[in-house]
Amino acid sequence: MADIKATIINRDINPYHSFLSSFFAGLAELGLVNQGSMNIVSKRAADYLYEYLDAKEILPDINAVPGDTTTELAKNLILYINKILSLMGEYDLQEVEGDRAVLLVAGDKCRICPKGVGGAEVKGTLCPIPSFLEGLVNKIAGEELITLVTTGIEKEGTTCKAFYQVKS
Repeated sequence: MADIKATIINRDINPYHSFLSSFFAGLAELGLVNQGSMNIVSKRAADYLYEYLDAKEILPDINAVPGDTTTELAKNLILYINKILSLMGEYDLQEVEGDRAVLLVAGDKCRICPKGVGGAEVKGTLCPIPSFLEGLVNKIAGEELITLVTTGIEKEGTTCKAFYQVKS
């Protein structure tokens, strides 16, 4: 098990982050979840969170969300989502190749990583963030702004990447 105290301090983990990441980690270690199933349940969670935000009347007015491009609009919706949930410590959504965008997450600052925070000792990725963001961004926008084109996260050093097709 990783140095939990250092992880909590370095990533600014709250009890909900710890619970969620360790819960996913436990399911993965039992062989009950993998990246494919994580994508499915993350989209379901996005649907439920949307209903929560709607019931609390704290959904942003999509017409008031700034952004001259679809990527900028999606980036600002992700900013809104992360402000509420505090999933990622350091991240960015950048346009690449015109109709694609890449979500870059500092892996050592992610707060809900089943491996880095939850301590999962499994092969492959288990990241709920890319498909969760896809689902919630699109739900808030009322249209398909972004579509995940990778199955989950791709690790490059300490950076986690997810690629999206962006509506033109």
